[in-house]
Amino acid sequence: MNNLNFVFKSMTEILSQNENCDPKFEANLLLEHIFGKTRLELGPDYQVGDRDEVRLYELCHKRREGYPLQYILGSWQFFDLDLEVGEGVLIPRQDTEDVCYAAFEYINKFANPNVLDLCSGSGAIALAIKRYCPHANVMALEKYPEAYKYLERNIEKTGLRVLPVMGDVFNYDWVVEEETFDVIISNPPYINPDQQGKLQKEVSFEPATALFAPDKGLRFYKFISHYYKPALNEGGYLIFEYGYDQAKQVRQLLFDEEYKIIKEIVDTAGNPRGIIVQKL
Repeated sequence: MNNLNFVFKSMTEILSQNENCDPKFEANLLLEHIFGKTRLELGPDYQVGDRDEVRLYELCHKRREGYPLQYILGSWQFFDLDLEVGEGVLIPRQDTEDVCYAAFEYINKFANPNVLDLCSGSGAIALAIKRYCPHANVMALEKYPEAYKYLERNIEKTGLRVLPVMGDVFNYDWVVEEETFDVIISNPPYINPDQQGKLQKEVSFEPATALFAPDKGLRFYKFISHYYKPALNEGGYLIFEYGYDQAKQVRQLLFDEEYKIIKEIVDTAGNPRGIIVQKL
């Protein structure tokens, strides 16, 4: 049995072997995950039981090998929402918060907007919209059962009234009635498949179906902008998140579909991250 200072130092030494890791920050989160208390609350002389010490080192070794911290913890913060995540669902990211933050202004232009979130995954976007635009009626579409279970859990966990629908973006356009929505928003799969195997190791644990898209990552943008256009009310907004290097291609295809470019979203790192267009 060792005290917390010794265990914490050992944990950070293991975690420091992962260059994508912030050792002290993540060690603190893992301690809180196991004990339900922060390191400060436990105190430096807290005696860590042998079983807990072994468990902490196991988690550190798993993280050292690139397994996502969010999956280890089983939840992650998105705005002020604590969302359940795990294998089979995309991890919510700061980039998506930046897109949502820009979207809120346009959603709030409507008195009682109908909003459709496509490729909803954990429900991060749909739930954030309902949280910060409470007057909105929000529907969240997700195809894969592994992700859909997290969508349902997060709706229940947050208590926010979002309607979950299991369905495929590429079939659902035949079901959606014309002029149903004021806003359609999506963070679809957008990574070029030729990047598979070249990304950070952490990404390899997330579902490929939520990351990679055919046609150099543009398939969803082309399909949604064309086939879901009738579902948008006149004056309604289509909002996309995209990769930092896709701004020009996505802007052009939306221009070709005769949308009006309203706003191009830049993330907190200063990279192009999304776009808001309007149906005229």
